[in-house]
Order: sequence, then C-alpha cells, then structure tokens
Amino acid sequence: MRRRCLCVLALLVLLAVTACNAQPTATPTSEPTPRPVFTEVPTATSTPEATPTNTPEPTPTRNPNINPLTGEQVSDPEVLRHRPILIRYGHDRIARPPSGLSSADVVFEEAAEGGFITRITGVFLDTLPEVAGPVRSARPAVIDMVWQLNGVLVYAGASGGTQWLLVNQQPCPLYWHVGHGADLFFRSGSKPSPHNLYVRPAQVRQRMIEEGVDIPQELRGWPFSTEAPAGTPATRIHVPHPWMAVADYTYDEASGTYLRFVERVPHTDALTGKQLAPSNVIVLYAEYKVSDIVEDSLGNTAFFVTLIGEGRVQVFRDGVMIEGTWHRDAQDQMFTFLDKDGKEIPLKPGQTWIDILPLDAKAEVQ
Repeated sequence: MRRRCLCVLALLVLLAVTACNAQPTATPTSEPTPRPVFTEVPTATSTPEATPTNTPEPTPTRNPNINPLTGEQVSDPEVLRHRPILIRYGHDRIARPPSGLSSADVVFEEAAEGGFITRITGVFLDTLPEVAGPVRSARPAVIDMVWQLNGVLVYAGASGGTQWLLVNQQPCPLYWHVGHGADLFFRSGSKPSPHNLYVRPAQVRQRMIEEGVDIPQELRGWPFSTEAPAGTPATRIHVPHPWMAVADYTYDEASGTYLRFVERVPHTDALTGKQLAPSNVIVLYAEYKVSDIVEDSLGNTAFFVTLIGEGRVQVFRDGVMIEGTWHRDAQDQMFTFLDKDGKEIPLKPGQTWIDILPLDAKAEVQ
C-alpha cells in the first residue's frame, strides 16, 4: 500500500515538471490590414506637347441668294433678311379655295377641334401674294410653328385659352383682327362671314418695318438637292386628315411636283386658279392631346400637339418616299428630318407641305 502511494506521488511530480518546462503555443496576433497608399503619379516636368485645339469644321456659307426654306434662288438677297410671316388659313369647305397659298414657302396643316376640320398655316418669306386668306383663328399648335421660324403670326383671333398662350408664351409679334393690327384686315364679299377675312401681306410687312419688328433672320433652313435620293416609289399619297379635309396627292412627272386634292377635288389657289402642287410632301406623326381649352360654340376643345422631341416621318419628293424620323430638341429649333442612317434628308427645291397626323393615323402610299 505504501509502495503504491509512492508511485502515484512520483508520477504527479513528473507531470508537474513537464508542464512547467513546456512552451505554450503562441496565439497568432492578427495584424491590421494595411491601408492602401495612393501614390500620386508625378506630373512630367518635361515640356508638354501642345494640346491640339478642336477647331470645328466651318459651317458651309449659305448662298445669300438661296431661300433657306425653299432652296430656290431669289433675285434680291435682301428679301431673305425679312422675318417670316405666318398666316392662319381656314380650311372648311365654304372657305375654299384659299388665296395666296401657292406663294407660301412652307405650309403646315394640323387637325383642329372636333375632329372634322383642319387648319392651315402658310409661311411667307420670299414671295408675298397680293392677298392672303380667308384668315381664321389660331390654335395652340401654331405656337411651335412660329417659334421655330421666329416669325410673325397673322390670325383672326383665338379663344381665351389659346390667346393667353400666345400672349404669355409667344415671343413673336402678333397681328390679329380683333386686336393689334386690326386695320390690316378687310372683308371680301365673295364668301360669307367668318370665311371672308383677308390681309395684304405686303401691308403686314410694311407695318412690321414701321414697328421695328422686322428683324433680320438667319434661318437654319433645310438641305436641298435637285438629285432625287433613293426611296420607295410613291406616286399617290392618301393623307387621312379629318373627313372634311381628307387630302390626296398625285405625282406629276412633267412638273416634278405633287398635285393636291381635298375630298377628291383639286385644291386650287383662288388668285391663280391653278392647283396647289408642292415639290415636297412631308407626313409628320405627332401626339395629339385633348386640352380643356374650348374653341367653338359646340364646346369642342383644342388639341395640344407635341412638336418637340422626335417621331416618325415620311418624306415624299420626285415620286419616291424616304422613311425616317423628325427631330426638334427645343422651341427655337426647326424640324430636322433624318433617314434610317441618321443622315439629313435633302428636300427638293420648291414648296414643302407638312401634314401633321396623329400617331394612330397612317398615310396610304402607292
């Protein structure tokens, strides 16, 4: 028994000595992740190479004898320094035929309230007809037409809402029958009122000069070319304007223009007796929104037409159609018309008629 105790005691002493002599396992100390040092690359002290100056390509000098809206030559370049005159035309059946539209450089046509008529805006810069009319009232869409040309608007009047927009948002001079410039208008006995109101554009321009608002303009214009571009054959165009203003065009190879028809009847100019025949027909698709501006005694309200942005366009000239997109980024910019490759579509020298259709409409082409 005593011997067993001595063995146990010896074993305990041996374990204690071993424990004292053992080296403890070192606990790894986690070193902090070193923060990255961003070393600035020293700027070379050698003589730097000269930075090339980006010199923009010079804008081709516009021929001072070429009308930027028609691409046609004028005899006196001073006439192109005038401000464009935009005249609102009635287009009801009883208002036809119009006077002076064959002299317009550009013609806009958009649907009016009620969905059964359109209103027409003639743009005059180069040639002023003796008489223009019948002059009718303005609608909101005309604001974008005047803005992009920085022109002068001639119209019969407007509803309270549209007139407010013209006065408060329109930076251009206004001449209207029941307001400023009323003495410029006259009635004709050829048609019943209100379809018998006319103006003499030369008198309008003289008034602009007297009032100091005939400011010289540098219009961007459009590119023009006598050479017909490649496109889809298009000798007949059906434009589905509201039913009282449905338009058709037939390409006349002899004149190189599109003869215009309204409700299948030749659309003529009362001053010349000749059929209206633009060199270019542009069908522009845009969004129409119904506004709360009441425009007539029936309670029909005006359309707001979205003419800033981009959308589908069809350009017709020389018997062919070029599909593309229209672009307009700001109120003071003119429309640009680009083909599918993003290149600007050249128009044929002459008059351009722009038919503005709603997005869900579709022109028929043959």
